[in-house]
Amino acid sequence: MSLQRFLWFIKVKIYLIRQIALVFLILRLLIFMSETKQIFIVGSSRSGTTMMGRILGTSNRIFTFNELHFFGTLWTNNSHQKLSKNSQIELLSKLLCIQDNGLFNKNNFTDYHYKSKLLLGEGFKSPIDIYRLFLDNLTLENYAEISCEQTPQNVYYLEEILHHFPNAKVINLVRDQRDVLLSQKFKWRRKFLGAKSIPLIEAIRSYVNYHPILTAKVWNSSLSYTTNYLDHPQVKIVKFEDLLKDPKRIVNDICSFIDIDFQEKMLNIPVIGSSTENDTSSDFYIDSSKICKWKNGGLSESEIYLSQKFSSKMMDRFGYKKQVFSSPPLGIIFQIIIFPFKLAVSFILNIHRMGSVLEVISKRFII
Repeated sequence: MSLQRFLWFIKVKIYLIRQIALVFLILRLLIFMSETKQIFIVGSSRSGTTMMGRILGTSNRIFTFNELHFFGTLWTNNSHQKLSKNSQIELLSKLLCIQDNGLFNKNNFTDYHYKSKLLLGEGFKSPIDIYRLFLDNLTLENYAEISCEQTPQNVYYLEEILHHFPNAKVINLVRDQRDVLLSQKFKWRRKFLGAKSIPLIEAIRSYVNYHPILTAKVWNSSLSYTTNYLDHPQVKIVKFEDLLKDPKRIVNDICSFIDIDFQEKMLNIPVIGSSTENDTSSDFYIDSSKICKWKNGGLSESEIYLSQKFSSKMMDRFGYKKQVFSSPPLGIIFQIIIFPFKLAVSFILNIHRMGSVLEVISKRFII
């Protein structure tokens, strides 16, 4: 047998193996799809959603996804529900690409067209059908039975989530707005504290996004949506501070809520993702030092004053005690002056992530 013919034989064999593996995967998906369950972890940005995803992801029954940003970015309430075959392939390919490479690299989605075509099969599928297919497929592919989606901004789409996934469980994280503010202020440093895969433009976007008024308004709006589900049987509100103070009890409660067994290993998660400290991949624990970290410095009095001013109602609602000021700090004048400019530049750098500009504005700023 010649070398050329031998290589051709190997290529054909690899191709056939891939085909057979995909067929078995699709059959497994069709058989078990009805048995998969969904968990959605939501909350304001920097409120502990990623940590919660890591905690639950230690269970072999749960597969935790990357932040997918399906709702609000890939799909909105104004999206066309009838997609052409090519649009269906493109949507599923983007989801597969985001899961493998992160949100910043979804432009390479054409590499996933082949797998998407096989998974989609024939017939019409709506964007929600494709999203569900994606969640179920990846969950089963990783030998789990519960999908865990941890995009924080899904807090603005709880109505849609519970409508399309009527049996889903939602874990809504709530964190002190001033600690969120501190984390947002230095979020741009993540690229230099261990997250080297973050593009430079994303670090710049995070830097520009920060302003105490803007961050407070977004935090306030996210909790306004949370208050609509305080007594909902499928939504559990978890204060980040309670999780850090008594992790075993809180994680146990969460496990009961989502109907899985508690395991001690859930409390041993990597200490990574901080905006102010280097990642330490060798350390595994839940870090209680992050409670009221804003009191240790990092925020000016004007930043604290403005954040409290623009989130006062929800701070009171969720029991966060405000710092008392005898008079407004002079620094608020500068913060108010630069706010329109920061808002304008932030809008320009974020518009590509908005599926619908009007929907984003209405959900985050018009309560």
